[in-house]
Amino acid sequence: MTMTWMDWQAIAVPLVLALGAVAALLVDAFWADTNRELKHVTVSLVSGAAIVFGLVFLIAQHNSYRPGFCRAAVEGPAECSLVYEPLTVGLWAVLLIAGLGVVGLSTYQLLDHAIPVGEYHFLLLSALTGATVLAAARDLATVVIALEVVSLPSFAMVALRRDRRGSEAAMKAFLVSVLSTAVMLFGISYLYGVTGSLYLQTIVTRLPGLDPDLRRVAFAAGLFVLVGFGFKIAAVPFHGWLPDTYAGAPVEVAAFLAVVSKSAGVAGLLVLVTFGVAPSGSELRTVVAILAAVTMTVGNLAALRQREAVRLLAWSSIGQVGFLLAPLAVGDAQAVVGYLAAYVVVTLGAFGAVAVVQRHRPSGLLADYRGMIRSEPGLAAALILFLVILAGLPPGLAGLFTKFAAFQAVIDADLLWLALVMAVNVMIGLAVYLRWIAELFRLPADDPFSVDIETPAVTVLSACAGAAVVLSILPSTLFTLIG
Repeated sequence: MTMTWMDWQAIAVPLVLALGAVAALLVDAFWADTNRELKHVTVSLVSGAAIVFGLVFLIAQHNSYRPGFCRAAVEGPAECSLVYEPLTVGLWAVLLIAGLGVVGLSTYQLLDHAIPVGEYHFLLLSALTGATVLAAARDLATVVIALEVVSLPSFAMVALRRDRRGSEAAMKAFLVSVLSTAVMLFGISYLYGVTGSLYLQTIVTRLPGLDPDLRRVAFAAGLFVLVGFGFKIAAVPFHGWLPDTYAGAPVEVAAFLAVVSKSAGVAGLLVLVTFGVAPSGSELRTVVAILAAVTMTVGNLAALRQREAVRLLAWSSIGQVGFLLAPLAVGDAQAVVGYLAAYVVVTLGAFGAVAVVQRHRPSGLLADYRGMIRSEPGLAAALILFLVILAGLPPGLAGLFTKFAAFQAVIDADLLWLALVMAVNVMIGLAVYLRWIAELFRLPADDPFSVDIETPAVTVLSACAGAAVVLSILPSTLFTLIG
C-alpha cells in the first residue's frame, strides 16, 4: 500500500509521540549519569514537547476530516483504518492533556528515584501513542493492536520500581490483560466470520441484514468484545485487578493508569459502540447499560470502606467508569467525552495531591490528611475542589453539569431504571468524597500536618485547579470538544 499525504496527516500525532518515545530512550541511554537532574529535565522536556506538538496540531486542524489508510469497498464508501474527525479531536485532546499532566507529575524531585527516567518516559509515550491510535481506529485489527500498545507499556510501568509489591501488581494486571485480549480476539473472529469484514462501517451496515441465527452469533461475538474491553477499563465484574495494581504502583504510574490508560479504554469502547458492534437499537447497548449500573454501584460501595487514599481513588475510578458507560449505552458521544474531560482534570489533580502527601507520610491513610486545611490551606483547598467535582457538588459545576448531561442522555433514551440507579449512586458518591473532605477539617491527633511542596507539583496542581475552576465557570466548554 502506498501512503498518501492524507495518511501521513491522519497519523501525525501518534507518529510524533512514537518518535518522542524513542528520543527519550536515546537521551537517557547516551547521557552520562554525572548530572542526573539535567538529564531528567531534558527527558521530561522531550516527552512534553512531543505531547505539546499533538495539542498544537489539534488546535490547527480541529475542523478537519482526514481518513487514513483507506481502500475501495465492494459496495458503499471507502473502508478506512484510521479517521481524524471531530470525535477523534475530542478524544485526543483529553488523552494528550492527561499525558502532559502525568509528565508534569513525573519531573525531577517528583518521580520516585528508584524509577529509571528514560524507560519511564519511553513507556509513557508508547502507551500514549497506542491510546491516540485507538481513539482514531475504525477497524477491529487496528483496535486490538492499539489496545495492546496501550496495555503492555502500562503494566511495565507498574513494575518499574522493581520491588515485590509492584511486581505482583504488574503480574496480576498482565495476566488479566492476556485473558481479556484472548476473549476479545475470540469475539472478533466470530464477528469477521458472520460479517466478512473487520471494518466497523461495513460491520454496522451488514449486521441488520443477517438472518436470525447469524444475528445471535453476532450478538455473542459482540458480547465477547465488550467483555474484553470490560477487563481493560475495570468495569464490574472484571475489576478485581485494579485496586491492588493502583496500590502497588508508584503514585505517578497510578495517576497514569487512572487518566490515560482508562481514558484510552473508554475511547476504544466509544468507537466500537458508536461506529461498529452495537448500533442504535442493538441488544448490546442494553448490556452496556447493565454494566454501567453494576459498575457504578459496586465501585462506590467499595470506596466507602477504604481507608487509604490511593485505594479510595481506585474504587472511585471504577464508580466513575459506571457513569461514563451510562451515556455510552445510549450512544451520546458528546456526554461521554465531556464527562471524560472533567474526570481526567480532577483525577489528575487528586493524584497529584496524594503524591505530595505520600512523599512525607508514606502510609497513605486518609487520617494523614487530618487538619490539612489549617496547616496547608492551598493544597487542601485544591483537593477539596477536585473531590467536590468528582462528587458533582457545587461549586464544582463541571462535575454537576457532566453528571446532568449523563442523566439527560439516559432519560431521553427512556432508560428510567438506569437514571434511578445513577441517582442512588450520586448519593453514595457524596458520602465517599465528603468522608475524605471531613478529614481535612478535623483536628489532628499529633503535630500539625505540613509539607514542602516542590515547584513542579505546585505548577501541576495549580494548572489542574485552574482548569477545574474555568470548567466550572464555563461547563459548556466540555461539550464542545467534539464539535
